[in-house]
Parts: sequence; C-alpha cells; structure tokens
Amino acid sequence: MSFCDEVKKRFIRLSRGQRKVAQFVIDNPNLVTTHTASEVGKLIGISESTVIRFCYAMDLTGYVELQEKIKSDIAGEVRGEVKSNQVLFTVKHEHLVSEVMNRDVANILDTIQHINDVQFEKASKWMHKAEDIYILGFRQSAPAASFLTSTLKNLRKHVKQIQHDVDHIVQQISNMDDKSLLIVVALDSILEDALTIAKLASNKKVKVFAITNSALSPIRDYAEILFTVGSQKQSSNETITSYSALMHALIEGMIAQNKRQYLSFQEANSKIESNFLFQETVRSLQ
Repeated sequence: MSFCDEVKKRFIRLSRGQRKVAQFVIDNPNLVTTHTASEVGKLIGISESTVIRFCYAMDLTGYVELQEKIKSDIAGEVRGEVKSNQVLFTVKHEHLVSEVMNRDVANILDTIQHINDVQFEKASKWMHKAEDIYILGFRQSAPAASFLTSTLKNLRKHVKQIQHDVDHIVQQISNMDDKSLLIVVALDSILEDALTIAKLASNKKVKVFAITNSALSPIRDYAEILFTVGSQKQSSNETITSYSALMHALIEGMIAQNKRQYLSFQEANSKIESNFLFQETVRSLQ
C-alpha cells in the first residue's frame, strides 16, 4: 500500500486541520517534497504545528519522513506509468474493444466495493420523497449531470439542473427548502462555485448527496452522503462508466419505492410527447 493510500485509509480519524493537510498531500505531492512544513502550512492556510501533528498522526517521526514517503510514492508511480505504457503498446488493435470494456467492468466492480448499503438505500429514498430535485455539475461533470437530469425528468416532476450562471444559481437556491434534494456530480476537481452552492443548500437544510472521483473531495463537508466512483488518476471517460452504473442503480432503487407511480408518469409523458409530435406533423403538412 502506498503512503497516499494509507492517508486515505486514516482520513476519517484525523482532525479537521489534519484533514486539510491530508487533502493537500494527496492533491499536491510534488509541492510537499519541495516545500518546508511552514511553507505548506501557509499554502493550506493552517499553522506549521498542524502539519507536524499530521505527520505524528500518520506515525511518522516528522516532516522529513513525510517527504521521503511522498518521494517514494512518486517514484513508484513513474515506474508504474512506464510499465503501463509498455503494456498498452503491446495490445493488438483487434483486442482494443475487449481491453477497454474489461477495464470498465473492473472499475464498476471496484466501485461496488466502496458503496455503503445503508447510504445507498437512504439516497434512493431521498430521490423518491423529495419534492424538488436539483442536479449540480459543472465543467467536465456537466454532461453527466445533464444526462441524469433528462433521465429523472422522464420519471418524475420537479427536476432541475443548475446552470453555471449567477442569476440562475441565485434563483434556484432561493427556491430550495428542507423538502428539496441536491445531487452534486463532481467527477473532476470540484469548482469553488459548486462548493459554495452545496454549502448554501446545506445551510437551508436541503438534503445533499454527492458522486465524486475522490473520497477526500472537499464536497464531503456539505454532503451527508458521498459516493466515490473511479479515482482522481482516471480520465473522465473512464470514470463515467462507473458513474452511469451507480446512477442506474440509484434510479432503480428510487423506482422500487413505488413502481406503479413511476410507470404511470412515464405512460402519461409518452402520451403527451406522442400528441405533441402528431400536432407538429400536422402543422408541417398544412
């Protein structure tokens, strides 16, 4: 196990200040190896003593040993990347489909191991009971958020995607209350704007759950439930498969709360769409 993996394993047992150090170590290993404990503390916005206490919490003798551990991690990653590239070059083109799809299957299986059954059941019930569902996802996460929005709109009323526009954000937040649900999609490094929205929603007693690519994502401070898919080292293309599988499962969990209700909504929706298309066809022929 790498040192960074060990940090993730112990993350929940660290103090709030030490968690900030842990997050910084995971996200910026190169800076840790080239800066002093005092400089790292200033970059994070905490005291040097908190950085040192983090080292002790990780059973290290001090900051120097932390740097040595990180350097060892980085060296191991470089060796792993070289080996991985060598393997990729040897894969024959005719085996590319099975290679990619098997990797997706492995990612989904890995995601399953990190899903908490109690949290999954709770999130499914929230999706069913919420009067309004708001979907938040910016930058590379926006397409995934859009797909989730359109899927849920086909199953229930009052589903809205928050756009990255100040006026729209203000309007949506003002409409939220304790009967609302905010789903945060953060499959890449989360923007400060998204954190602010989640914080404001949490302050309004809105139920919040998030799907991220890192168990150490700062969104965890504002989300009661956190699901992790993929990892920060994976591209968004690799992460999206696990995300889609998880959301499919959550939606099935939501439908299971009252299958007849969702089937009726879909049927009514289909009739409206069919009638709309018929009217459009008639107009085009006139």
